[in-house]
Amino acid sequence: MILKNICVGKKKEISVQGRTVKTAYLKEPQNGPVLINEDGPEGNETAVHTDSVYAFAEENYQYWADQLDIDREEWSAGFFAENLTISGLKESELCVGDMVAIGDSVQLVVSGPRVPCLKLCWRMKQPEAFIREFALSGKSGVYFNVLKTGVIKPGDPVEIVHRAPEAVLIGELVQYIFGDRGADIDRLAFILGLQSISETSKLLLNNQYYQLVDSHRTTEDRWQEWRDFSVAEIIEETEQVKSFILRAADQQPIAPYRAGQFLTVKLPIEDEANRGQPLIRVWSISDYQDKPDHYRLSIKKESNGRGSGFMHDQLSVGDKLPVAAPMGRFVLDRGGFKPILLLAGGIGITPVLSMLKAHIAKGDNAAPIYLVHCCQKRGLQPLRRELDELEKHHNVTTLHVFDQPDGSDRIGVDYDIEGFVNIKHIQDLLADCHIVHGGKRVEMPLAELDVYMCGPAIFQEKLKEALIESGANSGRIFQESFQASSGDNAVGKIERATVRFTRQGSDESASAEWKAEDNPAFFKTDVTISSFFTLLSHTHGPSYPGLVRPL
Repeated sequence: MILKNICVGKKKEISVQGRTVKTAYLKEPQNGPVLINEDGPEGNETAVHTDSVYAFAEENYQYWADQLDIDREEWSAGFFAENLTISGLKESELCVGDMVAIGDSVQLVVSGPRVPCLKLCWRMKQPEAFIREFALSGKSGVYFNVLKTGVIKPGDPVEIVHRAPEAVLIGELVQYIFGDRGADIDRLAFILGLQSISETSKLLLNNQYYQLVDSHRTTEDRWQEWRDFSVAEIIEETEQVKSFILRAADQQPIAPYRAGQFLTVKLPIEDEANRGQPLIRVWSISDYQDKPDHYRLSIKKESNGRGSGFMHDQLSVGDKLPVAAPMGRFVLDRGGFKPILLLAGGIGITPVLSMLKAHIAKGDNAAPIYLVHCCQKRGLQPLRRELDELEKHHNVTTLHVFDQPDGSDRIGVDYDIEGFVNIKHIQDLLADCHIVHGGKRVEMPLAELDVYMCGPAIFQEKLKEALIESGANSGRIFQESFQASSGDNAVGKIERATVRFTRQGSDESASAEWKAEDNPAFFKTDVTISSFFTLLSHTHGPSYPGLVRPL
């Protein structure tokens, strides 16, 4: 292999798809020797990418010219934003951790594949779909980091001086990130532990790792229909809210759950809307454990709530309740790397607290998370002690908004805002929102955040409208409304229903039948229960008939 060109670029602002983007994509070839220091070629800057050196095979120029029917001579050295153009570079044979020598002194270590973005499409005048084609081509280049500094010049020999014993090919990473190749949790954990892996590749693979982990949580140790749980403990959180600790009566393992999911509970009282049938209620799981040994339900007693009234007034420690396995679509996406904004109104804190704990469980490298909780006053704020402890020990920023603080509530201690939350409060909360990627600070505007909202419908409606007007991405706002009900027939009685579940973008589907005499929490399906739950976790649609949240 021979080094043909050395290119550097400075950060500058360009317009990409109507947005101003700061980038060092545009590179110029350098004449004569160039110093390679720990950050890469002298005089080169990077805007977002964390790796020191990007290398591209000289032969790839002709390959892409042929693919796109373009005259190769239109592209000068550095056109693909590479720092080094190398003749004979075969990225398909390189593994993470391989060491490469250039000239007499410089040594580089392979860190990962090129991870292209929209700037490539801008440069190549191609549609967004070109990103995947380029990445999967095996002709996209490779990232290096610097092991030994020194001076290099065009014409220097390039050779592989050490092969990594782990043998994780660059092409394998590309397939995980951009392709359809499936990975198991153990393989991804191994790759993420590689010392030399690129921070950019690690970020994307870490997202896939948590998607796999959470996907498995929806199938492990599940049970069909009802299973008895014993009330192990009842905790009075406030005068309106009690927490109920439920443990499996058979003392066998219980199903993990995704943060935000709920339990369906069969109560030993009659459903007034369906005479002769027990009352069925669903409540969010208000805690999070990677390997749960119990479930916690934190329930507000509603003035006309028969279900919540029974739980508060008649249930005792030692009593048993039939419970269905955890379900629900309002769940935290732990596969993302962007900051998270959690907005909770009143008892809507229950699934939101579970999400907060699940995010924290990702460890110190988890993105910043912000929580806004709106309620009347400190004396009626459930689970506040837990929130304070989480903020004290983790990277959590909270905003407590009370609309009816009493004389004992102290501003700046018990609450931050009096009245009702508005978009200005949220903007102030997020003023310093950023992530640190490869030691670099990357600002994160509202449009880049994932937003989860839970509370009364009017609370969510007004906030969502204000968020979108202020630049939030409507496709990344996730909601669940809580509604009190007496159990009256708020929904017209349904005698029979056929439901068909389909996975978005796939022909895979499952049909289900439900009849009024059946438990409304279950369907008789033509697929196995495990595959049904897996499919259900990826399905978007209306709630189950007759179920009201969260009473």
